[in-house]
Amino acid sequence: MAQNKVAFANIAAGTTDGAVVTAVSGVKLVITQVAIMAGGTATDVTFNTKPSGAGTAISCKFACGANGGVVLPHSKPGWFATADGEGLTVTTGAGSTVGVLVRYRTEP
Repeated sequence: MAQNKVAFANIAAGTTDGAVVTAVSGVKLVITQVAIMAGGTATDVTFNTKPSGAGTAISCKFACGANGGVVLPHSKPGWFATADGEGLTVTTGAGSTVGVLVRYRTEP
């Protein structure tokens, strides 16, 4: 059985493809829990699957209010997943730095 792992990053406002979890060769990352918290200004957040080029959105745009955020509770099947061998990144809108915390597992 795949082991659950945790990763976090503080992503600056206006960032495209800010790294949260680096790619793992031959596996996809299945995101099972998420917590997002914006700073003092409202900020949008979108999760991406990231190959060597530009990332591709794998989540909806989460609109986080000033000093607010979003929590996705544990989902056994997962909320979303990267493509095989790709990392997980975040794109943020103008606003403030966003804290991102994810629990994930790897699958072949």
